[in-house]
Amino acid sequence: MADIRDTQPPRLPKFPMGGEGLIESRLSLLTAEDDQDSRRFFDQQASTIDMTAAALLNCEFRNLAIDTIIAERTHVNHVLVDSCRTALLDIRSIGMENSIAVHCSFGAVQANTAKIIGMEIRGCRIDYLNCRDAICRDIMFRDCEIGELDGNDAKFSRIAFAGTRIDVLSLQHAICADVDLRGARLREIRNVDSLHGTTMSLEQIADLSEVFARSIGIRTQ
Repeated sequence: MADIRDTQPPRLPKFPMGGEGLIESRLSLLTAEDDQDSRRFFDQQASTIDMTAAALLNCEFRNLAIDTIIAERTHVNHVLVDSCRTALLDIRSIGMENSIAVHCSFGAVQANTAKIIGMEIRGCRIDYLNCRDAICRDIMFRDCEIGELDGNDAKFSRIAFAGTRIDVLSLQHAICADVDLRGARLREIRNVDSLHGTTMSLEQIADLSEVFARSIGIRTQ
């Protein structure tokens, strides 16, 4: 029998908290097809922010309350999001690298067809995370709560969940490599036959035995 290699952890970028030399700015600066570099947005509220096809480099977003954020096809690199709240975060087809989100609360996150590489998501609540057809690599979820993670048809590699609750996980037709679920508290898995490329503990599998049995038509009594 061939040796089974260890699950590879995410390769996370070094991200110092609290960047220096950032320009204090108003949310009204964030508009479609515009570039923002080295700016800090702090303690503000807004109904809708549309950053479609914009670019954000070396920016910080702290303590913001925004009902709807539209950032479709936006390019994001080296961005910190801290203690922010939004009901709808539309980041379809976004290109995001080397970023971090901490202590945030998101309602629906539409990240389908996104490309997200090198990100830490820590202490966040996400009601619905749509990653359909997305490419996600080197991502760590730590101490998060996720209502539903829809990763159907996505490509996931080197993703880990530490101390994170996932109520519903769906990975139908997803391509997974080094997806570490050992730190996740899973309540429901849809299409368990699509878990190839993930890592789970024996204790998790035992806890979810009824879910696995139902998925392949076994009746338990």
